Amino acid sequence: MTHVGLDIGTNYTKATKDGKEVKIFPSLVAYGEEKDWSLTGESKDVYVGEEALTIIQSMENVEALRPLHEGRLIHKSYIELAKHALEILKVKPEVVATGLPVKSSRKEREELAADIKSKLGIDVLVFPEPVGTLAYMGIDTGVCIDIGFGTTDMLVLSGMEYLKGDTMLVGVDWLFDNIDVIVRNKVGINITPEELTNLVIDENYEIGRIRSGKRITVKHSDIEEDYRRLVKVWVERIANRIKLMLEGLSTAIVDNMVITGGGALLPGVKNEFEDAFREITEIKTPDRPIEANALGYYKLAEAIVKSSVKSEAQEIKEDKEDEKKKKGKKK
Repeated sequence: MTHVGLDIGTNYTKATKDGKEVKIFPSLVAYGEEKDWSLTGESKDVYVGEEALTIIQSMENVEALRPLHEGRLIHKSYIELAKHALEILKVKPEVVATGLPVKSSRKEREELAADIKSKLGIDVLVFPEPVGTLAYMGIDTGVCIDIGFGTTDMLVLSGMEYLKGDTMLVGVDWLFDNIDVIVRNKVGINITPEELTNLVIDENYEIGRIRSGKRITVKHSDIEEDYRRLVKVWVERIANRIKLMLEGLSTAIVDNMVITGGGALLPGVKNEFEDAFREITEIKTPDRPIEANALGYYKLAEAIVKSSVKSEAQEIKEDKEDEKKKKGKKK
């Protein structure tokens, strides 16, 4: 039975069909008006992923949507992203394993599964987001903090059983929004989240715009000092919430504390978390923080599928044995 691990985040979608290679593209769907000219002979009004990102940067009259906002599914464009992921993977799976924020409602989870089932004809497994990372790392007891673009999800597991969790409406977007305001005040241009990610991570990266007949550029060095100051405030805010959630927990559970997601890769973030939790435990990160949830969902789906097949085989075996017994009694 074919299955796929699919992590549709606020900013990026990650998908894998083999538990090894992960395809990544922006969680962006753009609906635009028909073009006056089409030089390629193609005509379309829906753009997804990288194509959508290019369109919104260069075209007017385009409606750009990200299906997740503040930890909630707010638009059916989620289906477009799921469909696009399967097209990129070149696979038609029977099962898709995905995740939603910890504090998403049962109704949201059921509606998501039903929508994908009805539109794409695929069965769906839905997990709380940080579970994917813990499964990928082979951890069944511990704490995971998944720092995404729009939310930070916190989860506590014991023996792979959910104990408690929380969703903070503070993610990388808070950090980037503040940097965007600083850049706008300094040079008068807006920057996309994708550009800000590169600007923060790559010391040689530059963002350029034409404004008022001039070439405007922003470099890593232009925002470095402000970035460091904001990271400290941002991590402290998240850490304080996590400490409230950990109050009273056994130290055996907290011994495995993991930070994951795109936020875990940003410069200085792990160091700030290590300082914040120095008196509690050591902070761990997966080797692939952005991809870990998708890889973990795949791993969980694989285990569930195998267990299901094994159960079916056992049932068939038992049915055959019962049949033999019945035939023996008739003789």
